[in-house]
Amino acid sequence: MVTLKLSMTATGKLLTQDQAPALAKVMGDIIGELIQKGESLLDERLRPRPAGVYLSVGQAQRGHASTGHFRRSVNSRRSQRNGIIQSNVVYGPWLEGDSARNATSRFKGYQSFRKVGQELEKGAGVVITRHANRFIRSLG
Repeated sequence: MVTLKLSMTATGKLLTQDQAPALAKVMGDIIGELIQKGESLLDERLRPRPAGVYLSVGQAQRGHASTGHFRRSVNSRRSQRNGIIQSNVVYGPWLEGDSARNATSRFKGYQSFRKVGQELEKGAGVVITRHANRFIRSLG
């Protein structure tokens, strides 16, 4: 299984008990937006192309295009503080480069999930700031 995990934790005495559910909702909104953005980036990165991307050597012939099964197998789950984007295909770890077989072959993987995770880390501050500012304005 190939997985990208997102999580948030709020600590400290920032809010009263009455305001805590509103903060939990904002955290859920942030996780939801990051999950949606991550799925979009993965969909773009894993888009089937002709000429053998995500195909075996036997299938990678002129005129054959990728079926896109790996891309279609990407799914996500989220709660208010956690989100997971994953793919359960058997060859997912090999495509990602996390399999033991990658160490013994020239193919080192596409690292799609890792690269998308890095892009999400870079852009998370903007998403968090936008939601946090809206939340702070709502507090008055």
